[in-house]
Amino acid sequence: MLGLRQKLASLASITFNGTRDLFEALGYKRTLQAVDFVQRYRRGGLAKRVVEALPKETWRAGAELVENEDPETVTPFEEAWNELEERLHIWSTFLRADIMAGQGRYAVILIGAPGQMETPMPTKLSADKLFYLTPFGEDDAAVTRLEADPENPRFGCPTEYSIKRISGVTSDGKSADTAQKKVHWTRVLHVADGLCSDRVYGESRLEAVWNYFDDLEKVVGGGSEAFWLRVHQGFHFNLDPDLTLDPATKDDLKAKAEEFANGMRRYIATKGMDVEAFGSDVSNFAAQVDSLVTLIAGTTEIPKRILMGSERGELASTQDRTNWNDRITDRRNSFAGPQVVRPFVKLLQDVGILPTTAEDHYDIRWPEIQFMSEDEQATVAGKWAGLNGPAGGIVVTPAEIRDRILGLPPLTPKQIEEATPEAEPVADDAGDPADPNAPPGDTPKPNEPDDVPAPKPKPKEKEPVAAAAVPVPVPPVYEIILDLPEEFLRSLQAPETEPVAPRRMKITKTVERDEHRNVTAVVEVHEEE
Repeated sequence: MLGLRQKLASLASITFNGTRDLFEALGYKRTLQAVDFVQRYRRGGLAKRVVEALPKETWRAGAELVENEDPETVTPFEEAWNELEERLHIWSTFLRADIMAGQGRYAVILIGAPGQMETPMPTKLSADKLFYLTPFGEDDAAVTRLEADPENPRFGCPTEYSIKRISGVTSDGKSADTAQKKVHWTRVLHVADGLCSDRVYGESRLEAVWNYFDDLEKVVGGGSEAFWLRVHQGFHFNLDPDLTLDPATKDDLKAKAEEFANGMRRYIATKGMDVEAFGSDVSNFAAQVDSLVTLIAGTTEIPKRILMGSERGELASTQDRTNWNDRITDRRNSFAGPQVVRPFVKLLQDVGILPTTAEDHYDIRWPEIQFMSEDEQATVAGKWAGLNGPAGGIVVTPAEIRDRILGLPPLTPKQIEEATPEAEPVADDAGDPADPNAPPGDTPKPNEPDDVPAPKPKPKEKEPVAAAAVPVPVPPVYEIILDLPEEFLRSLQAPETEPVAPRRMKITKTVERDEHRNVTAVVEVHEEE
C-alpha cells in the first residue's frame, strides 16, 4: 500500500508529456515522511493551527457518558468512568492523541496494565490496574505487523507495534530509554483520522496543504527580507576627489559612517564629503499572503476568519461559526464517538476495568451548549420550556433543561422551596381580598373557582357589576327581545301560504366559565307569549 502511494506521488505534477516536473521546478518535496509533518507542525506557525483547530473544538470541555437519562441517578458504569476520568484525565488524552494523529497518519494511546507489553492484556482486571494512558505519534509508534488472516475480523489491522521513547524524554530532549519495545495490539488504542483506502493509515492534515505552506514560507520569508533591504536602502558617501586623507582620518571617517548607517547615531560630521540617502520603497506582500491563506482555509475546510482569529472563532461571522459548529458536530458523531470513545470503552469493558452496560447501551453527551452564548442559551431554554404547553403534557422537565441546555445541576429541594412564590390572596365577589373576618356570605363556596363570580339569574339594570379576579368579567346571562315585523316574516315564508301574523321572539344567551377558565355560550330562541 505504501509502495502504491509513493508510485502515485511520483506521477503527481508531471506535465507536458513528462517533460516538466512542477514539483522539481517549484521546489516542492515529493515524498513526505512523518518526521516532516512533525517538524512543520513545530516550526510552521499557521500549520500548528491547521493541525489543532479540529481536535481542540471536538474535545473542548470533554464529554459525558450517560447510561441512565435521569440526571439524579448515577449507575455503576457512570461512576467507574468518572473515577477513571478524574484519575487519568481521559478526555485530555484523547485530545493529545487526536493532535498527534493529525500531524502524521495515525497515533496510538498506550494503555498501561500488568504484564509484558508484547503479550495480550490480561482479563479480569480491576480499575486500579489501569496505570496510565500515554499517546504516541506515528514517528514514535511504528506498525510492525498486520493481521494476515482474511477470515479474522481484524484482517489488515495492526497486531504489533514498535514504540520508542517509551520511558520518557529527559530535560535535554534525549530519550531516557532509546530501545524500542514491541507492544501487543490489545494494549493500544489506534487513532486515525481521514481513513479512506484502508483501516490503518489516515491522512495528515498537513499533506494536502503542504505545497501551499511552502509557498507561504517563500512569500513571507522573501517579503520580509525584501522589506528589510528596501525599507532603508542605504547611503551614498560622495568624497571630494581633490581631498587627501591620511590613514588615521580615513579610518575614523569609516568608523563614523558605519556607526551612522548601522547604529543609533543620527548625525555625522563630514569634511569634503556629501552624504545622500537612497530613500526607501517598502515591499507589500499582503495580497500574496492573503491568497495563500484563502487556499489553505478552503482546502482544510476551516473558515478563514476562524483559522486566523481566536481559538473559538469570536472574530468569525455568524454564518461561519454556524458552519464550523456543524462540522464539529459531524466530526464528533462520525469520528470522535464511534472511532475513539466507544472502542476505548469496549476495550476496558472486555478486560473488566469498566462494568458492562445494559444491552451495551450508553450515550456520549457532548457539550454542544459550549457553542452558544448566554443569549443563545436563554433562547433555546425558552423554546424547550415552551414545548410542554402545545403538546398538552410533559415533553421536557426543568431538570433536563438545566442539564442539557444550561449545564447546571438539578435544583435541590431547598432551592425549589425558596424559588416557589407564595400564593397570593384572591378576590371575593365584591372585588376585595379574602378576609377571614368577612361575613359568611362573602366567602366563596367550596369546589368553585375563587376568581369566577357565581352565576346570577339576571343583572339589575344600570347596576355596576362587581369587579372579579378574572381579567374581564363575563356576565352569565344575556336576554335580547326582538320585534320581528310582518314584512320580514312574510319574506321568509314559502310561496302560496297564508300570511303570518307578527310575532315577538326572545333570544337568551347563557355564558358559563369552568375551573379551567374555558367559556361556554348557550343561545336559546323562544317565542314570546
